[in-house]
Amino acid sequence: EIPTHELYALVDIENQLLEDSAFDMEAELTSEFAEQFGVAEGTAFVSGTGVGRPEGLLSSSQLVEVQTASNDAFVANDLIELYFSVKTAYARNGTWALNRGILKAVRKFQDSVGNYLWQPGLAGLAPSTILDRPYIECPDLAASVADNAKIAAFGDWRRGYRIIDRVVVQVQRDPFTQATSGATRFIARKRVGGQLVVPEAIKVLDVQ
Repeated sequence: EIPTHELYALVDIENQLLEDSAFDMEAELTSEFAEQFGVAEGTAFVSGTGVGRPEGLLSSSQLVEVQTASNDAFVANDLIELYFSVKTAYARNGTWALNRGILKAVRKFQDSVGNYLWQPGLAGLAPSTILDRPYIECPDLAASVADNAKIAAFGDWRRGYRIIDRVVVQVQRDPFTQATSGATRFIARKRVGGQLVVPEAIKVLDVQ
C-alpha cells in the first residue's frame, strides 16, 4: 500500500496583466506549477518523511547502505563496491544517481592503467556512463564528502522505487475570491506517492 499526498499551490494575477499580456499567461502558470511541483517531488522521493509527502529513499527503514572503505573519504573502489553489491538482475538495468558535486569527483577517477571510470556517450545515441551504466544528476543527494553523507545510489529504479501519480497537475481558475482586488486566483493541485518497494534493487553509498 502506497499512500498518496496532495501538492497544491496558488497565485493571484492582476486582471489587467491577464488582459494585456502578449502571451498565454495561463499556459505560463501551468508550466511553472508543473516545474515547481517537480522540484518538490524530487526532494520528497529522496528524503521525504512519508508524513504529508512521499517516503523518500533515504528515509526508508529498509534502505541498504554500503559503507566507504575509509572515514571521510571517497575513492574509485567505493563505486565498484556499490556496483557489485547489487544483484545481477538489478545491476543490468541499473542507473547511478549522484549530485553534480560528487559527479565532478567521479569524473576524475582512473583505474590502474589510467582509464577513466566515467566514459563519454555518443551524442544522440548513448548516454555517458560510469562503470558502463548510465547516470542521472540528483541535486537532493549529498554534494560533498562528509561523515554519514549519502553521496551516491545505484540500482534498478523501476523495480526498486515505486512512484504513484494519482492526478496530473490540475489548474483551477477562480475569478471570484480576489474579485474586489482586481485579480484572478489560480489554484494548482496534484496527488503523488512514492516508496521503496524492493530494497535489494537499490543501494546507497554512505560515507563512514
